[in-house]
Amino acid sequence: MTDQETTSEGTRSAEAWLLGAAAGAVILALLFGAYQIGFTQGEKGAESGAEQATDSQPPAEPKGEPAPGPGTDLFVASCGSCHLLQSAGTTGAVGPDLDSLAPAADQVLSAIENGGAGSGQMAPNLLSGEDARQVAAYVASSAGG
Repeated sequence: MTDQETTSEGTRSAEAWLLGAAAGAVILALLFGAYQIGFTQGEKGAESGAEQATDSQPPAEPKGEPAPGPGTDLFVASCGSCHLLQSAGTTGAVGPDLDSLAPAADQVLSAIENGGAGSGQMAPNLLSGEDARQVAAYVASSAGG
């Protein structure tokens, strides 16, 4: 093999590596952008859903409206883009309608820790520790309104 062939192979190898790294960076940027759009749209959907409920018809009376607190805020931020829960003002339609399901706190905690009911759409460990317990207690006390 001549020196020219070795240099040519090395140049092609470096170009291929740079092209692969650039493609990976573009893919990573697209995934991050999609995540941000989904997160933002989830928040906007929750806001517009609450507005739509007041515009079209009066909302149903929630079952003992819980006081806003850390469980409420954590639910809206972490779960509301996928789950409908009237007392939180969320209108997500990917996951189960928690008002209809009316799960107990231990069921909610299990879903948070293990990733939902096995559909594969909800990632496990979205929240942990006290945060997970607060959301589970909040959902159990306010679902079914």
